[in-house]
Amino acid sequence: MKKIFILLAVTLTASAISFGDIIVTKSGSKIVGKIEGIDGGKITVTTDFAGKIVIDQAQVDQMTTDEPVFVSLESGAAYSGKVTVSPNGVLNVATDNGDLAVTVDNVKESWRPGQKSPTQIRNTRKWAYQAALDLTGKSGNSESTGFGMNLRATLQGPDDRLEFFGRANFEETDGATSADDARAGVDYSNQLNEAWNWYVSSEFGRDVIKDTDLFVNTAAGFGFTFTNTDTRFLNLRGGVGYRFENYSKFTSREDLNAASMDFGLEHKEKLKWGNLVNRIKFTPTVEDFGSFRIYQDTAIDLPLKVEQYSVRLGFSNDYDSDADLSGLEELDTTYYIRLVLNWQ
Repeated sequence: MKKIFILLAVTLTASAISFGDIIVTKSGSKIVGKIEGIDGGKITVTTDFAGKIVIDQAQVDQMTTDEPVFVSLESGAAYSGKVTVSPNGVLNVATDNGDLAVTVDNVKESWRPGQKSPTQIRNTRKWAYQAALDLTGKSGNSESTGFGMNLRATLQGPDDRLEFFGRANFEETDGATSADDARAGVDYSNQLNEAWNWYVSSEFGRDVIKDTDLFVNTAAGFGFTFTNTDTRFLNLRGGVGYRFENYSKFTSREDLNAASMDFGLEHKEKLKWGNLVNRIKFTPTVEDFGSFRIYQDTAIDLPLKVEQYSVRLGFSNDYDSDADLSGLEELDTTYYIRLVLNWQ
C-alpha cells in the first residue's frame, strides 16, 4: 500500500510539472507556460519563472497546448483545437473535423478562446490617452521657469487616426507673469494606401505675452509615409490652409486674415533605451512667403519602471517672422522636463 501511495505521489508531481503549454526551440530548450498568442512572427508566453516573455517564432521547433486554441494559417483559414506533436515532429491541431497537420512556420496567428484575433485587434479602433506635466525653462522674449500641462487623446484605427490635443503654459518671473499661453486642436488623417494619406487639421489658442488674443489655423492636404515599422515612422505632409490672428489693442500689429500653405514632418524612432520624437510645422502665407511661422518640437521619452509612466526631455522652437512688428523677438525656445502618463 505504501508503494502505491509513493507511486501515485510521483505521478501527480510529474503531471503538475508538465502541466501547461510547451515550446521546444530549435536549440533544444523547453519552455513551459501559457501561450498567450502568436502574431507577427512572435510567440508570447506567460511563465511562472519569468512572467511574460516573447520568443522568435523562427527559433521554435515544436509547440503543444493543454487546451484548445485558435490557429490561423498563412492561407487565411482559422481552426480551433488542442495542438499536439506527432512522432514525425509535425504539429497536429485536433479540430472538430479531424486532425490538421501544420508546421510552426505555417502558423500566422494564434489566440485564446474568448479573445479577439490579432488581426481583429489591429482592425479595431482604440482610444489612447496621454497626460503630461512640465517643468520649463525659456529663453527669448522672457527667461524663466514655470509649469505647463499637455493632454492628448487619440482614436487609432487600421486606416485612420483622429487626435485631439491641448496644452497650456503658465510662468512667473519675480512675481510677474512671463508666460500665459494655451492652445487646442484636432487632427484627422486617413490612409489612401500604404504610403499616401489625406488630412485635415484645425488649431486655436492665445498668447498673452505676444499680445495674441486669438489665433486659428486650419489646413487640409496630403501626406506621404516614407517608413512605418515597429521601430521607425516618418511622414511628410503638405497642403493649403487659412491663418487668422487677432492682436490686442496694446500692440500696433495688424490682425492677420490670409490663405496659407501648410507643411509638416513627423518622425518617431524607437531606441534601445527610449523613444525619439520630432515634429515640425511650417505655415507661410500664400501672399507673402516671408510671413510665416515655424514650430519645431524634439523630445526623448525615457520609460520608467512603472509601465504607464515615462520622463520626457525636450525642447521646442516657435518662430514668428512678424514678431518684430510688435517689438518682440522672432524666436522663442522652450526647454522642458515632463512626467508623462499613458493609458487606454
